[in-house]
Amino acid sequence: MNSDKQLNPFALGGIVTGRQFTGRTVEIARLRAIVYGGQHAYIYAPRRYGKSSLLREAFGGLMDAKRIEAVWCDCWPTADAQDLATRLAQDVVSRAGSLTKVAEWVKTAGRLFRHLRPTVAIGQGGANVSIEVAPTGQGQLPDLEDAVAAVGRLAAHRKRPTVLVFDEFQQVAQWNQASQAEATLRSAIQELKGVSCLFAGSQRHLLQHMFNDRARPLFNLATPFPLGRLSREEFGPWLSERFLEAGITLEATALERVLEVAAGHPWATQYLAHFVWQEAAVQGVRRVNDGIFKAALDHAVAVEDTLAGGKLAALTQPQRLVLATLAREPTASPTAAQYLARHRLPPKSTVSQALKSLEVKGDVEQDQRVYLVADPILGEWLRRQYR
Repeated sequence: MNSDKQLNPFALGGIVTGRQFTGRTVEIARLRAIVYGGQHAYIYAPRRYGKSSLLREAFGGLMDAKRIEAVWCDCWPTADAQDLATRLAQDVVSRAGSLTKVAEWVKTAGRLFRHLRPTVAIGQGGANVSIEVAPTGQGQLPDLEDAVAAVGRLAAHRKRPTVLVFDEFQQVAQWNQASQAEATLRSAIQELKGVSCLFAGSQRHLLQHMFNDRARPLFNLATPFPLGRLSREEFGPWLSERFLEAGITLEATALERVLEVAAGHPWATQYLAHFVWQEAAVQGVRRVNDGIFKAALDHAVAVEDTLAGGKLAALTQPQRLVLATLAREPTASPTAAQYLARHRLPPKSTVSQALKSLEVKGDVEQDQRVYLVADPILGEWLRRQYR
């Protein structure tokens, strides 16, 4: 195997689509049904579960085929309603036209807004597009309302089902303490026709509070759409095929070890497979056995050492003990007397409080009612530190 001529087929991060994406066929079908039905949903899962990749995979091909229109708004960098309005309006403008008909693009974009003033600037060589949206001076909330309404006008202009995706939507709850922006969003969204809204986020508790609390403006606006881990049936054949495409055979025992350690976690599976492929390339072998896997796992865990150590240092002593214990023995009953005694944990009340904090932080999750460390690679690191 010549590692200089082949790129590692497994991603370490970012959005993955096409051959790098696998599984989620049921979820993709459900998401498309929601959009074609004009419904709203909030999608939640821990970080690195591939929410953004799933949404791109579900709608990217339909966008290319011009069967639907899609507008993406990344809420993560936003600090207030004006930021949210500007980012949303920018994507509306980008979807309104193309480089081939710039004059028509500018004209169409201008018609989509009532207050915001969009501009399209072509850079040197005509290849670089700079999209700016000027605030109206009327205030943040009117601008946000105008940006959302523009999505509806874009849907009417294109005459096709439209999906509006708010990615990392829980960020809105961080700066929208008085809920005015949420109230504006609800009012504007309820006026949309032919537009489905999907709110994706990684902090389950915040999202559930936003959509399930009767006192919040977004109460019952969207239905829950939880994402779980992937099954062995979804990951196993895909892993084997990806290695075979590179001329490498992943032996059954090595495949089983990858699936066991990664435990169906989308990012962890890609991450671990990346290091397995890399180890095979470095050693110049065409078969991955237990020895190759062990060397790859050692490398993968070593790379995470600094981040894992920093995460642990930021936790309280009870939180560290609970996290390390769950890494060694996931359980559906972490406060059961026998479990506490077996692992010499603090009293039940202390463990319950630590567990709740770890869930909110996203360090612990429940999979089929079993509490476990959210990041399998961190779990492996913890097992090595707390033997």
